[in-house]
Amino acid sequence: MRRRIGEQPGPGQIRTRIMLAMLLSSALVAPVVLLSVLYTGQINRLLGRIVNVDVELIRVAGDVTVTFLGARRSEKNFLLYRDTAYLRAARDGADRVDSICARGRLLDRDAATMFDSICHGMARYRQQVDTLAALFDPGTNIAYPQALLRLRAEHRRLLDLAETTTDSVRRDSAVAAAELLAAERDLSVNGLLGRVLNDQLRLTEARVTLHAAAIGDYAARRTGDSRRRAEQLSVWGQRNIATVLILVVVALVWLVISLPRNLVLPLKRIANALGRAERGDLSAHVTVHGRDELDQLARQLNRVFTRLREADERKTSYIQLLEHRFRLLAADIAEGVLVFDRAPNLVLANAAVESLLGRPASEARGHALTEFPGLAFLADPLEDTLSGAGGHQECGILPGLPSSAVCIETLRDNTGAVVGALVVITNPQPPAPEEQADTEPAA
Repeated sequence: MRRRIGEQPGPGQIRTRIMLAMLLSSALVAPVVLLSVLYTGQINRLLGRIVNVDVELIRVAGDVTVTFLGARRSEKNFLLYRDTAYLRAARDGADRVDSICARGRLLDRDAATMFDSICHGMARYRQQVDTLAALFDPGTNIAYPQALLRLRAEHRRLLDLAETTTDSVRRDSAVAAAELLAAERDLSVNGLLGRVLNDQLRLTEARVTLHAAAIGDYAARRTGDSRRRAEQLSVWGQRNIATVLILVVVALVWLVISLPRNLVLPLKRIANALGRAERGDLSAHVTVHGRDELDQLARQLNRVFTRLREADERKTSYIQLLEHRFRLLAADIAEGVLVFDRAPNLVLANAAVESLLGRPASEARGHALTEFPGLAFLADPLEDTLSGAGGHQECGILPGLPSSAVCIETLRDNTGAVVGALVVITNPQPPAPEEQADTEPAA
């Protein structure tokens, strides 16, 4: 359909509104998806670091402490038993600590300095273990400390008690006491060199355990920070998603509210106007408020209604002209002219039939056929014509009016329905009284 100049749809047309609504929905939904992906990715990264790095660092720090303390127990057992296997176990423990530190460096480069400090401590500890082995070498002249002799005697007594007793509870208690004997006491070595070595061993232990505890604290602190950050991201994500969802709901409510006003109501106005036109009321008019497709349709319907009204007015004027000419023609001819509707009521009569009507023709209009006794002879043929039982036009001499010829023609509308009848009487004079008396028995 071609648009008229100056009636191009503006930005408020329906397809533009639909596109804007889709773009608005996408603009509101896209941030939800992006925020969800962003927050989910950050939370997963934080949780992955907690599980794969921080928790592993805490475990590594614990392994460093446990392994190094195991090496120290082996060192003290050497003082108790004078067995070099314990020295080898102490050196192996130091090597395991180095391996654990190497794994820790790969987990987190930020903690590499603390792991390097632990490895330096392990190097010093190996030197101290070698010094301890040299001090108690059988070729040296260093006397075995009396405190160690007493400790060894107590340790041997506990082991003998565990071997000889039949009570399982006492045996387990003796074994446990023997195992903890070296850990609970400070096994000092006599002499200046021995005291210096003990101080260095205690200092090395303090530094290693301190660095291991620092690594555990660092990992635990970062775990807490990551957990709080993940919780904060979760709260932010929920808040932002809830905000965007509220905006989406508001937009949907706005669309639902504006839809009846912008779409449903114009359609309803157009349907009402078409219904009135269908019932024959061509004065219908659709109110136009905008410039979208529905408003264009409403303008076109208004133009159609205007043209239909103009055509109906021309038709009415033409019919009135024909009716006026027909009246003039009927008034000038000598034949009687009668027009009846479906009732049948008299619609038109000329002066020639006033003798049959018994009153002036102008006063007879609108009255029923039964009110005119002089027209009783038309009742049966007129009923047949109006019911459609008769032909389109019938002419003949009726018994009630033997001196005249009567023609009855059916009047139909444009649909073919019978709307009335036209009666033409050639000699519209009533019969003479004697003729009427002669014809009454026949009637």
